[in-house]
Amino acid sequence: MLNNIKHSLFICLLALAVFSCTKPAPQEQSEAAEPTTTATESTSSANQAVAVTVPFEVVDSSAVEDLGGGIKMYVIERGSGVIPETGSNVVINYHGMLTDGTVFDSSFGKQGVMDFNLNQLITGWQVALTAVETGSKIKIIVPPEMGYGAQGQGQIPPNSTLIFDIDLISTY
Repeated sequence: MLNNIKHSLFICLLALAVFSCTKPAPQEQSEAAEPTTTATESTSSANQAVAVTVPFEVVDSSAVEDLGGGIKMYVIERGSGVIPETGSNVVINYHGMLTDGTVFDSSFGKQGVMDFNLNQLITGWQVALTAVETGSKIKIIVPPEMGYGAQGQGQIPPNSTLIFDIDLISTY
């Protein structure tokens, strides 16, 4: 069973790498999916605009880290700030997708940065965000049991593997 899960996650990761490196033609996109976008974000600490393209591109799939519990992480850019701890607040931008590429939520270019307490986030985010330095940009794959599980959430169907691009802007 564990080997089947590992194999499924590898296939998802491989599909993710292919998906991240290609843009479908406009006629191929489903109505539910948002196109790859370039957003301008403004951080309160720097007050400067930075162009960010989401979803983040996976350049080297062999550099994917296994964080345990089926969570996979690829560091797009490693930050140099503090590593968040349980109970920390984090300011982030994020982009959430299903494995078929359907975007279910994104703060890039719409609502701007978000401020969360780590204790309020899904387990997959808690594990990943406490594994990287502030200033990091990461892509994570979160299995259902570390996400929203059998109940799902809003546009996220039950038992969905989730893919997130996260820009960890600050920690306090």
